[in-house]
Amino acid sequence: MLLLAHIGYTTGAVRISHKFALRRPLDYRLVVLMAILPDVIDRALYVFVIPGAESGRLFAHTLLFNLVLLAVLVAIRRDLWIYGVLPLVHLLLDLGGQSADQLFWPFLGTDLSSVEIPGGLGEAAGQSYADRVGDRIADILGTYGGASPWSLLIDAGGLMALAILAYGAKVYRRTRLERLIVAGEI
Repeated sequence: MLLLAHIGYTTGAVRISHKFALRRPLDYRLVVLMAILPDVIDRALYVFVIPGAESGRLFAHTLLFNLVLLAVLVAIRRDLWIYGVLPLVHLLLDLGGQSADQLFWPFLGTDLSSVEIPGGLGEAAGQSYADRVGDRIADILGTYGGASPWSLLIDAGGLMALAILAYGAKVYRRTRLERLIVAGEI
């Protein structure tokens, strides 16, 4: 799944839930961050930390990570539960390209190849750190270039959801845009 789809569908769902069920204000900056948090964490690990990783879907794309995150947020403050659910929505949107072994790691086995790290956490041979980081950044930036038409259509739907949300919340007005940027309110 691509960036606009994660942000668009998640913020759209939160906005609808906020209008009809949730009665407290939400920080939409946090909504956006939590919608893409598994990608932010795993891609940073993929690019900078774990040389044996084969993709940008690692530990944060597991159910265990997301349930622990939810539990931590609820332990910090009970009303943060909504932000803890959002990375789970990310996993739902990614289900098409994810194996059960990865989603349920380590419950179906602790082998790191289930989370796209077949060589383990050790150093990869044959490439300098700078070259590996450069190649992996190029790989991540090439996501749209290698995307299928179906993925691009889903991402366009996310963009449309964001446009509808922005128009409905009148974010095109300077004061509303400033309030969104400064306070995260729509």
